[in-house]
Amino acid sequence: MAALLLPSHSINKKGDTMNMVKTFSIPSEKATKQLKFKTLSGNKRKIVISSNWLTIMNFNPDDRFVEKSLGPNKGMVINKVQDLFDEQVGKTKKVHVRSYPKRKNNPLETLLEVASQKIIDESFPQDCEKLHVIFESNRITILPISNFQAEAIANATQESRYDVFAACTSGVDLYSMENTHGFRIHSCLEWRPQEKRNKDQDLTETGALTVLRNLGHGIKNLFNEDITNINTKFIKDSMGTPVTTFIVSPQCDDFTNLKSPGSKQNSILDLSSTIDMAYDILRLIEELKPPVIVFEQVPGWYKSDIYKMLELRLRRFGYTANLLVADSRQYGGLTGRRRGYAVFSALQAPFAFEEPEAKRTGSIWDIVKKHLPMCRDVTHSKSLQDGKTTGRLRTINRESTSSPTIIKSMMRMAKDSIVIEHDGRFFWPCEALIKELMGISQKFKLDCVSGEIGGEILGQSICVNHHDSIIRSVKRHIDVFFESSYKTA
Repeated sequence: MAALLLPSHSINKKGDTMNMVKTFSIPSEKATKQLKFKTLSGNKRKIVISSNWLTIMNFNPDDRFVEKSLGPNKGMVINKVQDLFDEQVGKTKKVHVRSYPKRKNNPLETLLEVASQKIIDESFPQDCEKLHVIFESNRITILPISNFQAEAIANATQESRYDVFAACTSGVDLYSMENTHGFRIHSCLEWRPQEKRNKDQDLTETGALTVLRNLGHGIKNLFNEDITNINTKFIKDSMGTPVTTFIVSPQCDDFTNLKSPGSKQNSILDLSSTIDMAYDILRLIEELKPPVIVFEQVPGWYKSDIYKMLELRLRRFGYTANLLVADSRQYGGLTGRRRGYAVFSALQAPFAFEEPEAKRTGSIWDIVKKHLPMCRDVTHSKSLQDGKTTGRLRTINRESTSSPTIIKSMMRMAKDSIVIEHDGRFFWPCEALIKELMGISQKFKLDCVSGEIGGEILGQSICVNHHDSIIRSVKRHIDVFFESSYKTA
């Protein structure tokens, strides 16, 4: 282990500087730190390195060094001059030392400066603010640390303007984005988590199947992989070109009030919880750097510490946060589904959600009645009768102005299922009725999966009317950015 004897300075009671020799281990390879540019008048920048690592890596007071750019926007290197008589060295600069007699911790400060605007402008991007400094023996490498927001904005190109990367979706939202709003689904990451009750079946491809079944304009990449195990660099490299919008609907089971606190705690203990999915979403965002990010989740997610962490980190990256939690009936929906949409944008353009509208006051019976012949009679079901007795069963009748929220577990005829109550009997909502209540196109196909899985896909899906209002806002935001950017250019 290499060691270095260095004078350490302290100040006695009389104010005199005293020298004491201290022994330090020298890193055999490198030491690092991050610094910021010093800003000068006239938008000039200067690099000032004042660190204990200078002396430890053999940059001592009055030593000479030379600067060299590594290329446009690639950083620079500082090499200590070993032979001052070498004619090939060229112009050198000196390592300085400053004295601060009243400062106890470090009264003698070793530092070096890079003030040449020519080498700084050649070596670092104009928007670069932070530097990665790598100290090695007789050599210092200074690399630019990217401005995340600037990189994200750079991914908003005319070619990628309406391109979307989607994660954790079975395709209902993508069908609407493609067919109603003109977005292109560039790539999709979808993998249905295995549940304990499905241990004898592999259902991991079912959501991905419905995505492919319903995209009319094709897709470049389908990643049928668990988001918690993905290689984000592989995904970015496979995509090839950037996207402007990243939309994701994280697993909501552990944030909904339909799951008991005990079950939520048990899922953490047995590793079936998905609350850490936010970490993997951040990994994807760091790699892809999408200009616009859209989250769709249950309201409870937005109150959690998980979301607060996610929002904080994205704001640190330079995104602005916009959150809307609303009842879908405020946006023309026919169900009481409450959802939160968070839109994060790195684009320098105004963003606003659409204003809510008055909820429907008239009955939805005319809609229900036309589907009633296709709804089977389930009056005989004991679990539904028990649900009626306990008050958990949710019903649609002639007076209903909307439908209760359709949920994933409904397909198992749970006690809190939705039924149509008519003439003293219970009728099970058919697929066509569920689609119409949720605003889902009848052209959205579920014939590639079983009826139970298809029902679960609908039950955990979006209210399209509410979702459409969000996507219209996102598209207006993107269009304003491009229009203002090109006018300015």
